Amino acid sequence: MGPEKRFIDEPVYMIRETARIALRGKMLLAAMAAAVYMLCISLPVIFVEQITGLWPFMERAVDDYFELLMNDPSPAPLYEWASSYAGEGPSTLSFATWLFLLLVPGPLTLGLSTIWLRVIRGQEIFSDMVFSGFSNFIRALLLHFVRGLFMFIWAIFFIIPGVIAYYRYNLAFFLLVDNPEMSPFVAINLSKYYMIGNKGNRFFLDLSFIGWFAIAMIVFVFLSNVVVASIDTNSLFSNMLVMSIVGSVILAPLCAYRGVAAAEYYHRVTCNDPDSFKDPLRLPGV
Repeated sequence: MGPEKRFIDEPVYMIRETARIALRGKMLLAAMAAAVYMLCISLPVIFVEQITGLWPFMERAVDDYFELLMNDPSPAPLYEWASSYAGEGPSTLSFATWLFLLLVPGPLTLGLSTIWLRVIRGQEIFSDMVFSGFSNFIRALLLHFVRGLFMFIWAIFFIIPGVIAYYRYNLAFFLLVDNPEMSPFVAINLSKYYMIGNKGNRFFLDLSFIGWFAIAMIVFVFLSNVVVASIDTNSLFSNMLVMSIVGSVILAPLCAYRGVAAAEYYHRVTCNDPDSFKDPLRLPGV
């Protein structure tokens, strides 16, 4: 007999509506936190790979490839081009980047999950709370690593098992926020328990954001092209920098909206705040 849980049967629009109400007056701070999170993940990688030479190497290889196509597009020269670059320069992300991606995203995700829960609970938030997860660094690191490892193992079999695994462990960081002393393995197992019978509904909650995501991507592509054209550079490093900054700004409000909706879903599944599903629009202070 496990802890109390609910099977979500209400329409996903009710969860999204609760999230919108919770975000009133807090959207700017929540979006800033989401933007800080995305920039903290992307910018260090971009700068490190510029220093280690991956971007210059890729830029030179692509330029040579298109020049070769213009002069002689036959298979033999293309094979020689591929062979000439096979053992030259960095072929993947540097060790420093892989180490960064192992150590940093977990605590940042824990901090962001803290913000989403505080928003849905009507509590005060600050954009720098995204760094609060570093106070529980080891558990956040282990949870990020183990969850990613499990999802990778399932994804090896095919895309669909990987997606199922993603939703199976979807509540783990919220559980760690509410239980800072909890073992990452317990958080993963509890998430798996709560999501039995709820993965489909949670998938449809994410799917309901697809229209907003499509609009955000159109705006992102348009603004990125405008900014890249205005700075008049073909540098891969500059283009990556522009896309990272513009993407973070454009996608941040949507990330905040989806994150708070996910926090409300967590409340309902775990019976953490029973009134929130008795009256889908009830929130503290509303």
